[in-house]
Amino acid sequence: MWAPPAAIMGDGPAKKVGNQAPLQTQALQTASLRDGPAKRAVRVCHRSSESQEPTESKAAKERPKQEVTKAVVVDLGTGYCKCGFAGLPRPTHKISTMVGKPYMETAKTGDNRKETFVGQELNNTNVHLKLVNPLRHGIIVDWDTVQDIWEYLFRQEMKIAPEEHAVLVSDPPLSPHTNREKYAEMLFEAFNTPAMHIAYQSRLSMYAYGRTSGLVVEVGHGVSYVVPIYEGYPLPSITGRLDYAGSDLTAYLLGLLNGAGNEFTQDQMGIVEDIKKKCCFVALDPTEEKKVPLSEHTIRYVLPDGKEIQLCQERFLCSEMFFKPSLIKSMQLGLHTQTVSCLNKCDIALKRGLMGNILLCGGSTMLSGFPNRLQKELSSMCPNDTPKVNVLPERDSAVWTGGSILASLQGFQPLWVHRFEYEEHGPFFLYRRCF
Repeated sequence: MWAPPAAIMGDGPAKKVGNQAPLQTQALQTASLRDGPAKRAVRVCHRSSESQEPTESKAAKERPKQEVTKAVVVDLGTGYCKCGFAGLPRPTHKISTMVGKPYMETAKTGDNRKETFVGQELNNTNVHLKLVNPLRHGIIVDWDTVQDIWEYLFRQEMKIAPEEHAVLVSDPPLSPHTNREKYAEMLFEAFNTPAMHIAYQSRLSMYAYGRTSGLVVEVGHGVSYVVPIYEGYPLPSITGRLDYAGSDLTAYLLGLLNGAGNEFTQDQMGIVEDIKKKCCFVALDPTEEKKVPLSEHTIRYVLPDGKEIQLCQERFLCSEMFFKPSLIKSMQLGLHTQTVSCLNKCDIALKRGLMGNILLCGGSTMLSGFPNRLQKELSSMCPNDTPKVNVLPERDSAVWTGGSILASLQGFQPLWVHRFEYEEHGPFFLYRRCF
């Protein structure tokens, strides 16, 4: 097993990363081996919890807390939901956040037909379904559907009883405070979990890198963030949010493919998503890339029906939207510009520290060439500084991995919010332990 139930202080995923082959671009740095996430992360947690812990009633103090074993870590994203037991190096279960709902004409009021189809259930039904996503740009808009997804994950995928396991949940930056209260209500009242904890996604990503300070650049499926973190504390006032991400790249690619003579529809977005993952890349210099003979870019892709299509410059043109959002009619800053903007809002000492700790994560950053291109753009915009983009091989699961590390630490165990504490103090007790 990659990590023991209680992680060793000073040991983290960086050790594993250090054994990987070095990247071709020297400017890119893998995670530091000098310090694992455990020791300083727990110190940061305890420093806050000690100052914020309320005075508990005598009854609560005398009541023995349940032993938290085999905690479950859940990372709910706009594209995928990942889960698994704390202490493992990567999530053991990953399903699409998209669910199927029967059309109104087939779902009559009062019948006992299934209302939500999740995961493999989407492929094992003859019911005519419409696809629904309970998240919009990283924010939950349909909590009932999220509960259906988690019910499927716990019961069908992991085959566990949620009332027997503590659950650590990730929460995106700048999310509404009511998110935490909703999570607590769902976990304690619907699933009867014995304990839970909510942690910021960007902080968990940072722990996966073995750091306690850094500039987290996360490009997911529904939203992108640039989050400065100092000694475990995110700085929301200078956090940057961009409402374009992997799903926008897929939609833009669909338009480019159709412009090249193909006929993809919105219902075939899943096929386009697969094309993106298997065929597309980020050009280091798009101007020079366009000068390359078309034959060198042309590849074939076999559609599910057996037909073949050819892809050419669309393979790298689609990813330019990250650096030139006007291509998708967005007036927001490019990812590199937003990154520099966040750095410039920091004081000189903090900026110097963050400049060398730019931590890349999120599924969309797995596109070939993405780290090198971002490194080049940042170096061009900051010629007098030395920005360094750090990458992990499995950075698409960095949030979950950070949660796995945190929940398995012995020193973290006092920070669980137990059900009896929630029942006694109410949802606001969350803010005493989850910060």
